[in-house]
Amino acid sequence: MSVLGIDIGGTFIKFAGKSGSDVKKGKIPTESRFDSILTEIKKLCKNFHPKSIGIGIAGLYDKKTGKLTASPNIKFLEGIDLKEILEEELSVPVVIENDASAAAYGEYMYGAGKGGKIVVCLTLGTGLGGGVVINGELVSGVSGSAMEIGHITIDINGWRCHCGRKGCLEAYVSSYGLERFYFFLTDQSIPSSQIIILANEGKLEAMKALEEFARHLAVGLMNITHIFNPDRVIIGGGIPAYYPAVIDLATAELKKIAFELPFRDVKIKRADLGEYSGAFGAMALAEKLKR
Repeated sequence: MSVLGIDIGGTFIKFAGKSGSDVKKGKIPTESRFDSILTEIKKLCKNFHPKSIGIGIAGLYDKKTGKLTASPNIKFLEGIDLKEILEEELSVPVVIENDASAAAYGEYMYGAGKGGKIVVCLTLGTGLGGGVVINGELVSGVSGSAMEIGHITIDINGWRCHCGRKGCLEAYVSSYGLERFYFFLTDQSIPSSQIIILANEGKLEAMKALEEFARHLAVGLMNITHIFNPDRVIIGGGIPAYYPAVIDLATAELKKIAFELPFRDVKIKRADLGEYSGAFGAMALAEKLKR
């Protein structure tokens, strides 16, 4: 019996397929069109012959209507009843989750969250997503929009977020947040990837920008620690992958501002599965679906 997990992004779909104990993963570039994505999914199905499929998708996925209601990077999928169309086209059951929630489940089942009781996962990329697994169960919320951690407010008069609101955590803890910190220090606009390169070369301004990034990340971690009292917080995405020190900086700051009791029991770790956390989580959800 085989299952297939797919993480749909704006430029790539990442997949993890399992047949018995054998797991294969990969990613495929795709155009920003639904028909292009559907074609690639059909090809994967021919290769894996899955009995069920899990999908991770960026944005607010409404479980009651089966539609993606808001997504900054894959707007061409908004309003489409993705579950209904895929089940009709592929003739297999499909489960769909927000990509960050899928990533949390992937890390819980196969990665750095394995064995945890309360596992929170943050994905740091263009934006900031989150997911939580409690006692083995993914917490999606009533409508499927739980753990939009990037849009908790940390300053009601703060920086403008891409969502249009002011002071969201994502406005500071994201690739564009890091670029803002660097700009305020240097008056230069450069990509976050370049800032990380400069920091790894020991350039002071870039290191200071990442210290500010980590300080704001710690505020988010404090809120998570105080609300969930987790034993694991897993942090994934390009920034911690290429500048791991940011996790140590945030943890040190968290120790200063969090209550001592919940801080005592939480471990802040880097994601083990890297960019495939969401695909592995979708695969695990597909496997759960076929039982």
